Parts: sequence; structure tokens; C-alpha cells
Amino acid sequence: MPDISQHTPDEFLEAFLEDPGNAPLALYAGAALDAAGRLEEALTVWTFGADQNAILRTIHLHPEANDDLRAHSKRADDAIRNHFSSLHRSTVEDFARTLDKDDLDRVRSGVWLHYAIAPVNFRVEKQRPLNFYVPGLPARPITPNDTLPWTADIEAAWEDIRAEFEAAIAQNAKQYPYVPEDLEEPYWASLRGKMDWSALYMHFNANVMDEAAMFPKTLAALETAPTVKRDGVPLETFFSRLQPGAHIPPHHGLTNTRLTVHLPLIVPDGCEIRVGDELHQWQEGKIVAFDDSFEHEAWNKSDKDRVVMIFETHHPDLSPTEIEAIEKVYSVFDEWVSGRADRIGLEFPPAEETTN
Repeated sequence: MPDISQHTPDEFLEAFLEDPGNAPLALYAGAALDAAGRLEEALTVWTFGADQNAILRTIHLHPEANDDLRAHSKRADDAIRNHFSSLHRSTVEDFARTLDKDDLDRVRSGVWLHYAIAPVNFRVEKQRPLNFYVPGLPARPITPNDTLPWTADIEAAWEDIRAEFEAAIAQNAKQYPYVPEDLEEPYWASLRGKMDWSALYMHFNANVMDEAAMFPKTLAALETAPTVKRDGVPLETFFSRLQPGAHIPPHHGLTNTRLTVHLPLIVPDGCEIRVGDELHQWQEGKIVAFDDSFEHEAWNKSDKDRVVMIFETHHPDLSPTEIEAIEKVYSVFDEWVSGRADRIGLEFPPAEETTN
């Protein structure tokens, strides 16, 4: 790559727009824009580059890299961390100003792990969310159902929900590998792109899937639960199918501000889930709500499929105001990310990741 002083920022930006998948080029183009005082455009280019190759933000940790690469990588990583951390703080403060009282200290203290400015000290062993962490929340691997009053209505409908699932399978409803082919983490190697662990979605990324029409009683039951929603649409609801012999390896979820809820529908003997140090054997029709920011894994040692319905709900200790503030931050982050292409005139942006 050339020295950034040898070309104008617009020349670098034009080159990047012609090859937006080129992460090293994104690093240099961002550096040129940043040096010209165009930080917002630099952040846009850097985050696009990091989407394509996360090493963009970590090259500075590799002593064998050349000095220019390391310097540009360090500046990009620092700028991205400062940008999103500042965006979190300003969003919470803006929201707090609209309130009669301010009870948002826990949300203020929340840390976006990809953008943390200082090392994060997790308070509970085996709890390591991948994305967003609120240190002050009570940490329980599994939340007792008697503290979640809405569980009874869902459990009362479990046989109707199972019947709709079985009917949908008989009609060849579309199912997908739960672990995408392009997921790079090595612990997913045995499940990448495979139907050993599959999902039949009713809602995905706050979109209503075509298959949802096959589940009227299920959707009616879900209306009784405080599902996590975006613009009034559940973020994700689906049926999880684990084939005989399949093992979901130990992993962590995105945040400790939500619970993952399982309604077991078909559970042969030999099917269990471990959350933290708690081992739980699913029972058909009995909800288990757990904090997936704890290390967890699951297995099916039977010779039949295991099926559970899954959705997310907010951590029960969060107040409505705290939930609204957290969701506002998610919305602001996603708005910034989704507006990146227009910010630099990129017509066909690479795939974008959201914070949800």
C-alpha cells in the first residue's frame, strides 16, 4: 500500500468504493480521511473494512506487521471504540433528559464488549456475554418460572404449539442450519452449515417469515409473553431441532440483558442443557428461561429429534425505563450502521452486522 501522503483522501475513498471488500485498502483509506479531519467518513470506511476482516482492528497487536499498518490499525481501533462508547453515553443521556426521574445508572455503566475502552472485569464466573454487558444485573444461569408470571399461559398452549410444528414439518416447512456456513469461530466447526441443529423461523431479525402463517395458535400464545421486539415485531422466534447424537458446543450469547426461553415440545431421554454449572433436563411443556451470556451447551444422546420453541425476553430485573433506554441504544447503533453506505456514496455495501 502507498503512503497516505502520496494520494488525496478522495482518491483513496474512490479506490475503496470500487473495491469495498478490500479490508487493507479500507485501513489506508480511513487513515487518509482521518488525517484530513473527515473522521465520520473514516469511521464508515473502517467499520466496513472490519466487517469484511476483523483483523483490521488488531493488526497493531502483531509486531511483525509494518509500522504504517500497525499505526493505522491502532488509530482505527481506538476511533471505533471511542465512537460507539460515546454514542452509547450520549444516547442514554439524551433519553434521561426526557424522564421525570433518572434511574439509568445501570444502563450508563453498560459496556459494549467490541468497543470497550478499558478492560472489563466480569463479576460472575462463566458469564461472558459477547456483545453488551450490564455489570449491575443479578446473574442467574436459570431463572425460576415462579418469578416469570407469563410462563403459565405459554405452557398451557404447548400441545397446540407442538401440533402446529408437526403439521408444518409434514408440509415441508423451510428449515435452515442454525449455524451458518460462514460462521468462523472454530467451536462451530462441527455444526457449520449442517442440519444437525436446524431452525424453523417464525420471526428472524424482526421480520415476519412466510412460515409464520402456519402457526396461528403459537403466535397467539407468544403474544402473552414479553418478547424482545423491534418496531413492534418479535426479534426472533423459532423452533430449534436437534438431531440424534448432535452436540451444541460450549458458547456464550450476546448480552446479559435478555433471557433465552425454551418451550420443550419433543424431548426424548438423553437430552440436556448445561448453563454455567447448572444441568437441566428439558421436560415437555415446561419452560426453561436462562441467561445465555453464561457458558452453555446442549446435547441429544437419544435416537430421536429434540425440538424446543425459542424466543427472547428482557431480563426480569430491568425496569421498563431501563429496557426502553437499552433498546434506544440498539436502535441508534443500528441506524448509524445502516446509514454508512449513504454517508460515503457506496451503492452496493457489503453485508452489514447489527448489534442485536
